[in-house]
Amino acid sequence: MSPELERRLVDRWPKWFDTDGDVQRTSMSLGFQVRDGWFHLVWSLCEELEPLVAECEKETGQPFEVLQVKEKFGGLRFYVSGGNTAIWDRIAAAEAESLRTCEQCGGSGRVRPGPR
Repeated sequence: MSPELERRLVDRWPKWFDTDGDVQRTSMSLGFQVRDGWFHLVWSLCEELEPLVAECEKETGQPFEVLQVKEKFGGLRFYVSGGNTAIWDRIAAAEAESLRTCEQCGGSGRVRPGPR
């Protein structure tokens, strides 16, 4: 993802994305490992997670953190520390949506088989 788009996400949710952290603890220090076409998908996911995370943190006392955002097997992977079923279900829905969204441009897309 472009540095400008990454910065928008980190500025909006600084407690979730530790881009300066130790790579042995969080892969966010490597940046968002997706292309710009998924920016809006990731942004929307984070907006939808906000109230869920606030409630979960209040109930558990445990902080929520995004550990890695990447593409794998043609789909979004959004790995977190903390959370609950509602959070994980919303993440799973966004990951499924990524399979129908072009990572390059953000338009309609589909997973294509790679080289063998």
